Amino acid sequence: MEIRKLLAPVLAGVLALAVGGGIWYSRSSINDERSAQQAAQSQRAREVTVRGLIGSEKDAFFADPRVRQALARQGITATVEKSGSRSIAHRYDAKQYDFGFPSGAPAAALLREQAKAAAVFNPFYTPMVVASWKPIAEILVANGLARNVAGTYYLDDMPRLMDLIEKGARWRDLKSSQTFATGKGVLVNSTDVRTSNSAAMYLALASYLANGQQFVQSSEDVDRVLPRVAPLFLRQGLQESSSSGPFEDYLALGMGKAPLLMAYESQMIEFWLKHPDRIKGDMVLMYPQPTVYSKHVLVPYTPAGVRLGEALDNDPELRVLAHEYGFRTGGASKGPELWKGRGIVVPETLIDVIDPPSHEWLERMIVAIEARFR
Repeated sequence: MEIRKLLAPVLAGVLALAVGGGIWYSRSSINDERSAQQAAQSQRAREVTVRGLIGSEKDAFFADPRVRQALARQGITATVEKSGSRSIAHRYDAKQYDFGFPSGAPAAALLREQAKAAAVFNPFYTPMVVASWKPIAEILVANGLARNVAGTYYLDDMPRLMDLIEKGARWRDLKSSQTFATGKGVLVNSTDVRTSNSAAMYLALASYLANGQQFVQSSEDVDRVLPRVAPLFLRQGLQESSSSGPFEDYLALGMGKAPLLMAYESQMIEFWLKHPDRIKGDMVLMYPQPTVYSKHVLVPYTPAGVRLGEALDNDPELRVLAHEYGFRTGGASKGPELWKGRGIVVPETLIDVIDPPSHEWLERMIVAIEARFR
């Protein structure tokens, strides 16, 4: 009897603990389940699909599975359509698209104005270069138009090169031109200035030189430079609407098709990274002095567009992937450091760089040239 009296409180305590433990476990399980549901809901709320217009040179970057995975980790799925930068600037539609991502600052400035965007994002950029070939580059060196500095070519007499083009000089007329003694006119080939940013950047550079090394900023400036810059495009014949076409011809057809091609540095870097056996070949980059940067500016139209811009601007993984496609970026490593380790040596910093004219004056020149095509 005494043992029962002693065991009763102990058993009651054990029972109470068991019941309490069961209640606690049940509540804990419910709370864990609720937390998991809330986390899943939060993740679903973070997931967005963004749609936008981009320049063609960024298409491979957005199609890369590694880029898609890096964006997916931030809850972002990006759907893109290719278009020329000028076309992007004139196709603003916040109901159909979340962002526009042209390849030049002037087009982006117009988009920002239309979208009334509080902020824009400039995740990467690339200088304009002239893609050429060693025999052509050496002819230009022999004629005092270019320099070879430790394997890097600089077009350091751009005004004189523009004069030769204006006067209709032919390659066979140049000194030491035996390796390319053709009747082909000295000309810098480009894309169609009516549609493509790379041609617009060539126009920005050419108009700066034709305007006494001042960027165009008035009607008088436009009238002054047009007779000199319009023939640079009118004399080319058929021109393609995006930068990918002429560069593919450059790779496939050699220097006979386009001895000098206005291009993005990123195009050549991307090609060399994918084809390291071609780095020591005859293909060369020539850096005009001055040159102009093509800034890839993402203009968000919606909050989803802002999400994408922030990801491209801030994610270190996406920055490294941008370097894989030849783009320069901000951050501690800007791109040339990586490329040097892969056997591609380019100037880490370019000193002689100009700004393009504002969208208003660039557009006026393009419209005037467009009228002369008809």
